[in-house]
Formats: sequence, structure tokens, C-alpha cells
Amino acid sequence: MSEQRKEEPKLKVVTRGYVSQRGPFKINENPRVNQPNPDAPINEDGICKYFEHAALTEKYGEDATREKIVSMAKAFRGGAATTPLFAQGGENGMNLVHVWFGPNFELFRHSHPRYGDCLYYVVAGELTLGKRRLGPGSTFFLPNGMPYKYTAGPAGVELLEFRAGGGVDEAPGMRLDELSLDAIDKLVDCYEENRDNWKAPENIGDTAFVQRELDLGL
Repeated sequence: MSEQRKEEPKLKVVTRGYVSQRGPFKINENPRVNQPNPDAPINEDGICKYFEHAALTEKYGEDATREKIVSMAKAFRGGAATTPLFAQGGENGMNLVHVWFGPNFELFRHSHPRYGDCLYYVVAGELTLGKRRLGPGSTFFLPNGMPYKYTAGPAGVELLEFRAGGGVDEAPGMRLDELSLDAIDKLVDCYEENRDNWKAPENIGDTAFVQRELDLGL
């Protein structure tokens, strides 16, 4: 006499109704990298408002500080690109941004007190942070408001920037934390020296191909 098998109850797959405090399920397909325009006009008043610079102004005066900030912004236009990938509103909203910096781009010392803690993930290329050389798969975590800077490698670097709220609404979104106007002059010299080698990737991750060619000596 054969045993009668009992059919196991089938689980019902439910995909609707799952909503967190940060929002519902959402998909964003892969975008192209935003391309920088090295010849784009600079709104001098706008760029000086964008970079909070009270500490430098107190030390060197408003006019001298504004002049250096504008010079820096003009010099780095073609060497950096930001591509938003995901954004949520609200106090604890999650945000994901792709950033690219061209070969040997020296990122100015700065902080983002308005936007909260940040986790960076190196996608392609490499960078030097302090004395550490970080390649693909590397991460570094920045507590809210912490000043930082790094230098892109000879192939440039691509990173993902993760944020999940926790910032201070009244605080600056971008604070320039360079310690002197001479330091800004050195940045401008670096940008002028390397700008002819800057070409943003079309797709996220393409810097890996440039890095591979350099590694092979091609």
C-alpha cells in the first residue's frame, strides 16, 4: 500500500505593501555619467555662496577669498563629475551618488555638515587618502562634518557616495576647509597641469579600462 503524500502548502509571494519609513520599493536603471563642461560659465556669486568659507574670510578678507574660490572653481570644471543615482527626502532619507575625478585630481579639503554621515566605495581607478592607496572595493566612512581630501590616481577614480540622513539642516552643504589661500593656489596649479588628461567615462565603471591599460603599460 503506497503512502499518500501530503501536498505541502504553497507560500504566497507578496510583493505589494512593503513600505519603509524611507519609502516604497523602487528601481533606477543604470544612467550614463554626467559629463562635465570645462568651458561652462562660472556664476561667481553662486559659487562663493556654494562654498561656505567663513574661516578663510576671517583670516584673509572676503575679496581675496572670493577671488581664490572662483579661480579654483574655474580650474577644476573639467575634472569632476557627479551623477545622482538615488535620492529620498526626509530626515533619514537614503541617497546614492556616483562621483568621478580625473587623473591626478587633488580634491580640495572640504566637508558636508548638512548631509550626515557618508560611506564611500571605490568603484574603479584608485585614490590616495592620507598615506593609504585605495583601489576598487575599498571603502571609507566619514562622520558628519569631518573635513577630508584625497587625490585621484593616474587613471582617475570613480566612487559611490552613500548617505542615510542625520545631517544638520541649518549647516552648510559644502564647507571649504582648506587652511590657507596658498593651499588653494597649489590646487589650481595641479588642475592646470592635469586638465588636458581629464576625460570623464561614459558609463559607470569605465575607468577600470583606463586603469588596466596603465597597469599593462599600454
